[in-house]
Amino acid sequence: MAELARIVSVLPDGVMNHNVLRRVIELLAAEIEARGIAHVTLDGCAAGFQQDLLRHVTDPAAGVYLGHRYYDLRLVHSEAQGLARRSLFEALDRPVFATIQDHAFSSFMWSRMENASRTTHFLCPTLEFESEARFINPRLTHFHKGAPTLTEPVPPAADIRPLAERPIDVFMSCAFYTMRPGLGELQQRFLTDRSPMAKVIDAVYETGITARDRPVMQLFLEAYRRFFGEDLVLATPMSRDDHHKIEVLSCLDNRIRLDRRIKVLRSLARLDLPLKIVATLDREDRKRIPEVENNPRVEVVGRIDSTQARQTFLDAKFAINVMPTYLSFVTERPVNAMALGCCVISDRNRHFAETFEEGREILFLDDCEADGLARYFDSDLAAAQDIATRGRDKAVTDFAVGNYADDLIAVMRQVL
Repeated sequence: MAELARIVSVLPDGVMNHNVLRRVIELLAAEIEARGIAHVTLDGCAAGFQQDLLRHVTDPAAGVYLGHRYYDLRLVHSEAQGLARRSLFEALDRPVFATIQDHAFSSFMWSRMENASRTTHFLCPTLEFESEARFINPRLTHFHKGAPTLTEPVPPAADIRPLAERPIDVFMSCAFYTMRPGLGELQQRFLTDRSPMAKVIDAVYETGITARDRPVMQLFLEAYRRFFGEDLVLATPMSRDDHHKIEVLSCLDNRIRLDRRIKVLRSLARLDLPLKIVATLDREDRKRIPEVENNPRVEVVGRIDSTQARQTFLDAKFAINVMPTYLSFVTERPVNAMALGCCVISDRNRHFAETFEEGREILFLDDCEADGLARYFDSDLAAAQDIATRGRDKAVTDFAVGNYADDLIAVMRQVL
């Protein structure tokens, strides 16, 4: 076994997640070096990236951290066998390390998971991602718990403005990547073909839009069994038909997330208060929401990168969080908002309610309705300030980047 001498991390491109993931690598590098371990950063978009990666991956004393990407690197190893591809890391029999930060069945994740090396050790902020990854690719066997973390540098307490001095009342992220074909188009195809998948879509959406403590994949598999009369079992590698079925699951998840957010935004826009609301909703989507379309109190800014989001959090009194369809993962959005001094308002699931104390560190919506919290926007702003202060203390401590660095280092030392 080699002693861990350095950690080599790969910067992803800035397109995915609006530069958030590049920022995470930068913060992680600083925490690793603070623990006395050398760190090297490789830019996955740079010329010569492959050569640099190969040089480090063949060094037994280097822990290679691939972040959320690059664990599916493959090479052609036998033209005689039809340009068959094999994972680079499997060919080298080399353990490498990565993270899973979203559902393994998501449209931008499943192809990576299907082609991931069996030698990849995944750190997951929630091990619910493990069962999803194993469903997509049963060959994957190495999963470890990695602490969920902030993705923004934490400013000193003295630089955090009180809520009363912040010019934006409410900031809410609603923008979402657009899937093609969309769920409606898929549903029409299945209705035309008289496929049971049309009933699967209706059943999963109807339950999933309100169920926050049941996995969307489980809802999908149960509905598939009910309407197709058999379990969904994917081939390894997946067939084209398998890909189409996973596409439906990904579209359902995407639509449920977006519609939950839209419902909250509509509720905020209906409040009879002079609030300045900033939303990252796509401008075209604004036209589909009557409460928002001609509402001068709602400013729609489209998609913004992590730097713009940081400044908006610093300017906002309240940050609205509508959770993705995870059962046991607190994403970076609410904890970044807390660390930047916002009072966070969120929908609720069991894990979130166990992590943050209602009325002390966070405010919870009643389903997706904001009416019951209207007083905090007006007469109870002082109470909201106390919640924001305590929420910030918890986020800075419990979601520090150093916690993830410790987990990563421990796993690398165990494996190398």
